[in-house]
Amino acid sequence: MPIKGSTIFIRFPNESKNRILHPVTVTETGGSDNLTVLPENPELALEVDQELLIYFEQRRQFMQQPAKVEALLEGEAGTVATLKTFGEAVSAESRQCYRVSTVISKLTVTFDGVSCPLRDVSVTGFAVISSNRYKVGQILDADLRFEGKKYIGKASVQSVAELPEGQVRYGANCVKAPASPTSLSKGVQQISMSVQRQQLNRLSGGA
Repeated sequence: MPIKGSTIFIRFPNESKNRILHPVTVTETGGSDNLTVLPENPELALEVDQELLIYFEQRRQFMQQPAKVEALLEGEAGTVATLKTFGEAVSAESRQCYRVSTVISKLTVTFDGVSCPLRDVSVTGFAVISSNRYKVGQILDADLRFEGKKYIGKASVQSVAELPEGQVRYGANCVKAPASPTSLSKGVQQISMSVQRQQLNRLSGGA
């Protein structure tokens, strides 16, 4: 069971293909199956009776467990959610398969020549928000800047999701290219692993 003050992650069932992990902070615990969490991203859409999965570190293993939102409450730091867990926690060690939310990192990617917010990233791709219109399968130029380095390459649009106010969320995978220290695929790997390290360090009381 996660402890008060620790950072854990939640994932929504409707994001099963992308498996995006959203960081939240445990603000309260109760018994062996109740905890209250505060999302790091205030825009995270939580609803009462919503079913989800929580991810946390236990005895040096990355674990997952089903949970359900029982209540939403307004706190001093924002809206917190009371969760009830079910069943037993099981191993979820395939972290390289997950997309990790980068909303609070405020990173951007130049996508088809336009600077766009980077919403999440994995070791093989990323998601951006853009007002331009593209179709699944389109291959576009992209470049990332991270920790003083620039990574360039091409990305293939894999998914399209309409958002309010004319914005669109695009999921994209890096197009295979010759190995290079400045390739786009190298860049998303670096960002993905860096963000995961930063977030997982919080689980063990690190930076």
